[in-house]
Amino acid sequence: MPKSTMNNLGIIVEELSKSQMMIQGFNLEGQRVIGMILIELTIGDLSTSLIFHVIDTMTSYRLLLRRPWLHEHGIVVFTLHQCLKYYRDGEKKINGDVKPFTKA
Repeated sequence: MPKSTMNNLGIIVEELSKSQMMIQGFNLEGQRVIGMILIELTIGDLSTSLIFHVIDTMTSYRLLLRRPWLHEHGIVVFTLHQCLKYYRDGEKKINGDVKPFTKA
């Protein structure tokens, strides 16, 4: 989770648990985690608790969900169509941003 998302959620740094984790980005540079926090996440009718690691850097995303979590909940991500699907009492579909990218 980028620090900007943490701020938008109204979370302050003092609420974070300590972490010594380093995250390696696509540019192969390391980024030290500021801390971590347990958050209740609701996507459609699916609610779950997740631990997020907060980093202080600019990102193209608001949150990253790991594959083990996606697999645990039977979620299939369709990046081309900007949606995800899962099965809970029938098939559920959640649409993302129609135009997620902007021109720089």
